[in-house]
Amino acid sequence: MEIFSNNAFNHKSAIIIGGAGDIGAEIAIQFSKVGTHKIALLDKDTSGLNKVARQLKNTTSQVLQIEVDLADENSIQQAVKNLYADFKDWNVLVTTAGVFKGGTLIDLKADDWDKLMAINARAIFLSSRLIAEKMIAIGGGKIIHVGSSSTYYGTPGSGAYAASKVVINQLTQTMAVEWGSHNIQVNTICPTVTETKFLEFVTGDILHEQFRERLKQRMPLKRLLKPSDIAPTVLFLASDGSQFINGAIIPIDGGARLVST
Repeated sequence: MEIFSNNAFNHKSAIIIGGAGDIGAEIAIQFSKVGTHKIALLDKDTSGLNKVARQLKNTTSQVLQIEVDLADENSIQQAVKNLYADFKDWNVLVTTAGVFKGGTLIDLKADDWDKLMAINARAIFLSSRLIAEKMIAIGGGKIIHVGSSSTYYGTPGSGAYAASKVVINQLTQTMAVEWGSHNIQVNTICPTVTETKFLEFVTGDILHEQFRERLKQRMPLKRLLKPSDIAPTVLFLASDGSQFINGAIIPIDGGARLVST
Protein backbone atom coordinates (compact mmCIF):
# COMPACT_ATOMS: atom_id res chain seq x y z
CA MET A 1 0.00 0.00 0.00
CA GLU A 2 1.87 3.04 -1.30
CA ILE A 3 0.23 5.77 0.79
CA PHE A 4 3.22 8.08 0.30
CA SER A 5 3.50 7.63 -3.46
CA ASN A 6 2.94 10.50 -5.89
CA ASN A 7 -0.44 9.13 -6.93
CA ALA A 8 -1.70 8.06 -3.48
CA PHE A 9 -4.54 10.60 -3.59
CA ASN A 10 -5.36 10.52 -7.28
CA HIS A 11 -8.43 8.41 -6.56
CA LYS A 12 -9.58 10.63 -3.70
CA SER A 13 -12.30 13.27 -3.98
CA ALA A 14 -12.74 15.42 -0.89
CA ILE A 15 -15.65 17.46 0.42
CA ILE A 16 -14.68 20.13 2.94
CA ILE A 17 -17.54 21.65 4.91
CA GLY A 18 -16.29 24.97 6.20
CA GLY A 19 -13.90 25.27 3.28
CA ALA A 20 -13.68 29.07 3.50
CA GLY A 21 -12.27 29.04 7.02
CA ASP A 22 -8.56 29.08 7.79
CA ILE A 23 -8.42 25.42 8.84
CA GLY A 24 -10.61 24.26 5.95
CA ALA A 25 -8.57 26.28 3.48
CA GLU A 26 -5.26 24.81 4.68
CA ILE A 27 -6.69 21.30 4.45
CA ALA A 28 -7.89 22.01 0.91
CA ILE A 29 -4.45 23.33 -0.08
CA GLN A 30 -2.72 20.25 1.30
CA PHE A 31 -5.21 17.95 -0.43
CA SER A 32 -4.43 19.71 -3.71
CA LYS A 33 -0.67 19.32 -3.18
CA VAL A 34 -0.96 15.54 -2.97
CA GLY A 35 -3.01 15.33 -6.16
CA THR A 36 -6.54 14.86 -4.84
CA HIS A 37 -8.79 14.45 -7.88
CA LYS A 38 -11.65 16.73 -6.87
CA ILE A 39 -12.11 19.13 -3.95
CA ALA A 40 -15.50 20.57 -3.00
CA LEU A 41 -15.57 23.64 -0.78
CA LEU A 42 -18.80 24.25 1.10
CA ASP A 43 -19.40 27.39 3.14
CA LYS A 44 -21.70 30.37 3.61
CA ASP A 45 -18.82 32.82 3.09
CA THR A 46 -18.84 33.52 -0.66
CA SER A 47 -15.77 35.76 -0.69
CA GLY A 48 -13.89 33.24 1.42
CA LEU A 49 -14.79 30.44 -0.99
CA ASN A 50 -13.58 32.54 -3.91
CA LYS A 51 -10.29 33.25 -2.14
CA VAL A 52 -9.57 29.58 -1.45
CA ALA A 53 -10.59 28.60 -4.99
CA ARG A 54 -8.10 31.12 -6.37
CA GLN A 55 -5.37 29.56 -4.24
CA LEU A 56 -6.16 26.18 -5.78
CA LYS A 57 -6.45 27.51 -9.34
CA ASN A 58 -3.06 26.34 -10.58
CA THR A 59 -3.21 22.86 -9.04
CA THR A 60 -4.25 19.64 -10.75
CA SER A 61 -7.33 19.31 -8.52
CA GLN A 62 -10.75 20.16 -9.88
CA VAL A 63 -12.42 22.58 -7.49
CA LEU A 64 -16.14 22.96 -6.84
CA GLN A 65 -17.63 25.79 -4.74
CA ILE A 66 -21.02 25.39 -3.10
CA GLU A 67 -22.70 27.91 -0.83
CA VAL A 68 -24.58 26.46 2.13
CA ASP A 69 -26.29 27.81 5.22
CA LEU A 70 -25.55 25.18 7.83
CA ALA A 71 -28.30 26.52 10.09
CA ASP A 72 -30.88 25.58 7.44
CA GLU A 73 -31.64 21.90 6.79
CA ASN A 74 -33.09 22.67 3.35
CA SER A 75 -29.88 24.48 2.40
CA ILE A 76 -27.81 21.49 3.50
CA GLN A 77 -29.98 19.14 1.47
CA GLN A 78 -29.69 21.35 -1.62
CA ALA A 79 -25.93 21.66 -1.21
CA VAL A 80 -25.56 17.88 -1.11
CA LYS A 81 -27.82 17.60 -4.14
CA ASN A 82 -25.58 20.05 -6.00
CA LEU A 83 -22.50 18.09 -4.91
CA TYR A 84 -23.76 14.94 -6.54
CA ALA A 85 -25.37 16.50 -9.60
CA ASP A 86 -22.48 15.69 -11.97
CA PHE A 87 -20.14 13.54 -9.85
CA LYS A 88 -21.00 10.60 -7.60
CA ASP A 89 -17.67 9.32 -6.28
CA TRP A 90 -16.94 11.64 -3.36
CA ASN A 91 -15.04 9.40 -0.94
CA VAL A 92 -13.72 11.84 1.69
CA LEU A 93 -15.69 14.21 3.91
CA VAL A 94 -14.02 16.70 6.24
CA THR A 95 -16.21 18.83 8.52
CA THR A 96 -14.38 21.90 9.78
CA ALA A 97 -17.34 24.27 10.13
CA GLY A 98 -18.07 25.73 13.52
CA VAL A 99 -19.02 28.88 15.38
CA PHE A 100 -17.92 30.11 18.78
CA LYS A 101 -19.81 32.03 21.41
CA GLY A 102 -18.20 32.66 24.76
CA GLY A 103 -19.85 33.33 28.07
CA THR A 104 -20.46 31.67 31.39
CA LEU A 105 -23.25 29.14 31.61
CA ILE A 106 -25.16 31.52 33.89
CA ASP A 107 -24.99 34.38 31.39
CA LEU A 108 -25.30 32.52 28.08
CA LYS A 109 -28.56 33.19 26.24
CA ALA A 110 -30.68 30.28 25.08
CA ASP A 111 -30.54 31.58 21.50
CA ASP A 112 -26.74 31.44 21.59
CA TRP A 113 -26.88 27.87 22.86
CA ASP A 114 -29.24 26.96 20.02
CA LYS A 115 -26.99 28.57 17.40
CA LEU A 116 -23.94 26.70 18.66
CA MET A 117 -25.77 23.39 18.61
CA ALA A 118 -27.32 24.09 15.19
CA ILE A 119 -24.01 24.77 13.45
CA ASN A 120 -21.50 22.76 15.47
CA ALA A 121 -23.57 19.63 16.03
CA ARG A 122 -26.87 19.42 14.14
CA ALA A 123 -25.43 20.51 10.79
CA ILE A 124 -22.57 18.02 11.07
CA PHE A 125 -25.04 15.23 11.84
CA LEU A 126 -27.32 16.15 8.93
CA SER A 127 -24.59 16.60 6.31
CA SER A 128 -22.66 13.50 7.40
CA ARG A 129 -25.75 11.34 7.23
CA LEU A 130 -26.64 12.50 3.72
CA ILE A 131 -23.12 12.01 2.42
CA ALA A 132 -22.65 8.67 4.21
CA GLU A 133 -25.66 7.33 2.32
CA LYS A 134 -23.87 8.21 -0.92
CA MET A 135 -20.60 6.67 0.30
CA ILE A 136 -22.40 3.41 1.08
CA ALA A 137 -23.56 3.31 -2.53
CA ILE A 138 -19.98 3.59 -3.86
CA GLY A 139 -18.48 1.10 -1.40
CA GLY A 140 -17.08 3.26 1.39
CA GLY A 141 -15.24 6.40 2.32
CA LYS A 142 -13.57 8.46 5.01
CA ILE A 143 -15.21 10.98 7.31
CA ILE A 144 -13.04 13.27 9.44
CA HIS A 145 -14.64 15.70 11.86
CA VAL A 146 -12.85 18.64 13.43
CA GLY A 147 -13.79 18.75 17.10
CA SER A 148 -12.07 20.57 19.94
CA SER A 149 -9.63 19.89 22.74
CA SER A 150 -12.10 21.72 25.01
CA THR A 151 -13.98 18.42 25.23
CA TYR A 152 -11.25 17.00 27.49
CA TYR A 153 -11.77 19.29 30.47
CA GLY A 154 -14.00 21.95 32.02
CA THR A 155 -13.94 25.17 30.02
CA PRO A 156 -15.14 28.20 32.02
CA GLY A 157 -16.37 30.84 29.61
CA SER A 158 -16.87 28.47 26.68
CA GLY A 159 -18.86 25.60 28.17
CA ALA A 160 -21.63 25.70 25.57
CA TYR A 161 -19.11 25.57 22.72
CA ALA A 162 -17.37 22.61 24.36
CA ALA A 163 -20.73 20.87 24.84
CA SER A 164 -21.50 21.22 21.14
CA LYS A 165 -18.17 19.62 20.30
CA VAL A 166 -18.75 16.75 22.75
CA VAL A 167 -21.75 15.88 20.56
CA ILE A 168 -19.33 15.40 17.65
CA ASN A 169 -17.22 12.98 19.70
CA GLN A 170 -20.24 10.81 20.45
CA LEU A 171 -21.55 11.01 16.88
CA THR A 172 -18.12 9.95 15.62
CA GLN A 173 -18.12 6.80 17.73
CA THR A 174 -21.66 5.84 16.81
CA MET A 175 -21.14 6.62 13.12
CA ALA A 176 -18.00 4.47 13.23
CA VAL A 177 -19.97 1.53 14.61
CA GLU A 178 -23.05 1.91 12.42
CA TRP A 179 -21.22 2.63 9.17
CA GLY A 180 -18.07 0.55 9.63
CA SER A 181 -19.58 -2.49 7.93
CA HIS A 182 -20.02 -0.30 4.84
CA ASN A 183 -16.25 0.41 4.73
CA ILE A 184 -16.66 3.93 6.08
CA GLN A 185 -14.15 5.01 8.70
CA VAL A 186 -15.20 7.96 10.88
CA ASN A 187 -12.74 9.79 13.13
CA THR A 188 -12.44 13.13 14.88
CA ILE A 189 -9.45 15.35 15.53
CA CYS A 190 -9.51 17.72 18.50
CA PRO A 191 -7.30 20.78 17.99
CA THR A 192 -6.49 23.22 20.76
CA VAL A 193 -6.62 27.02 20.30
CA THR A 194 -5.46 27.63 16.73
CA GLU A 195 -3.93 30.58 14.90
CA THR A 196 -6.94 31.55 12.76
CA LYS A 197 -8.85 34.73 11.99
CA PHE A 198 -10.83 34.07 15.18
CA LEU A 199 -7.63 34.60 17.16
CA GLU A 200 -6.50 37.92 15.72
CA PHE A 201 -4.70 40.42 17.92
CA VAL A 202 -3.91 44.08 17.44
CA THR A 203 -0.16 44.53 17.13
CA GLY A 204 1.18 46.40 20.12
CA ASP A 205 -1.91 45.88 22.26
CA ILE A 206 -0.33 44.84 25.55
CA LEU A 207 -3.45 43.09 26.90
CA HIS A 208 -3.80 40.98 23.78
CA GLU A 209 -0.11 40.15 23.78
CA GLN A 210 -0.26 39.11 27.43
CA PHE A 211 -3.26 36.88 26.72
CA ARG A 212 -1.46 35.36 23.77
CA GLU A 213 1.62 34.72 25.89
CA ARG A 214 -0.47 33.00 28.56
CA LEU A 215 -1.89 30.70 25.90
CA LYS A 216 1.60 29.85 24.69
CA GLN A 217 2.93 29.16 28.17
CA ARG A 218 0.11 26.69 28.82
CA MET A 219 1.31 24.68 25.82
CA PRO A 220 4.11 22.20 26.53
CA LEU A 221 5.49 23.08 23.06
CA LYS A 222 5.38 26.82 23.96
CA ARG A 223 3.70 27.92 20.77
CA LEU A 224 0.18 28.12 19.37
CA LEU A 225 -1.26 25.56 17.01
CA LYS A 226 -1.40 26.47 13.31
CA PRO A 227 -3.72 25.15 10.57
CA SER A 228 -0.61 23.64 8.95
CA ASP A 229 -0.19 21.48 12.08
CA ILE A 230 -3.71 20.11 11.64
CA ALA A 231 -3.88 19.33 7.91
CA PRO A 232 -1.33 16.45 7.85
CA THR A 233 -3.35 14.42 10.36
CA VAL A 234 -6.48 14.97 8.29
CA LEU A 235 -4.68 13.77 5.17
CA PHE A 236 -3.47 10.64 6.95
CA LEU A 237 -6.99 9.83 8.15
CA ALA A 238 -8.22 10.37 4.57
CA SER A 239 -5.52 8.11 3.14
CA ASP A 240 -5.61 4.37 2.53
CA GLY A 241 -3.13 3.99 5.36
CA SER A 242 -5.83 4.53 7.99
CA GLN A 243 -8.17 1.73 6.96
CA PHE A 244 -8.33 0.27 10.49
CA ILE A 245 -8.56 3.56 12.39
CA ASN A 246 -12.24 3.99 13.15
CA GLY A 247 -14.05 5.89 15.88
CA ALA A 248 -10.89 7.56 17.17
CA ILE A 249 -10.91 10.91 18.99
CA ILE A 250 -7.43 12.29 18.34
CA PRO A 251 -6.07 15.31 20.25
CA ILE A 252 -3.91 17.81 18.36
CA ASP A 253 -2.97 20.03 21.25
CA GLY A 254 0.77 19.61 21.83
CA GLY A 255 0.00 17.92 25.14
CA ALA A 256 -1.94 20.89 26.56
CA ARG A 257 -4.67 18.60 27.91
CA LEU A 258 -2.05 17.05 30.23
CA VAL A 259 -1.23 20.32 31.98
CA SER A 260 -3.09 20.68 35.29
CA THR A 261 -2.87 24.47 35.59
